[in-house]
Amino acid sequence: MNRRHGGKGFGWRAGVVAFCLILALVPGCRFSAAQIYIPLAYGLTGLCIALLMSPTPLAAVVGFVAGVLLGAAVYNNSLKRQLSASPGNGPPRDRR
Repeated sequence: MNRRHGGKGFGWRAGVVAFCLILALVPGCRFSAAQIYIPLAYGLTGLCIALLMSPTPLAAVVGFVAGVLLGAAVYNNSLKRQLSASPGNGPPRDRR
């Protein structure tokens, strides 16, 4: 069975469809800069530490992925509520 378009699978049309779907779904996503920069900073820190311990490409990938996962956990568990809350929406005060 020969393919007409070379060996690239679905081709550029599938890429265009995927790109259009991403563009259509992006307005529904709420995100802040901290949501991206905090895991990225942890990932780069993990990458640097892993490369100091073992300067191999596998160590770099593992360090980056571990750092990103740790950064995402830090953002989700502690910083998400603080960063997304507006200043006037604090906990109710007991007014006695």
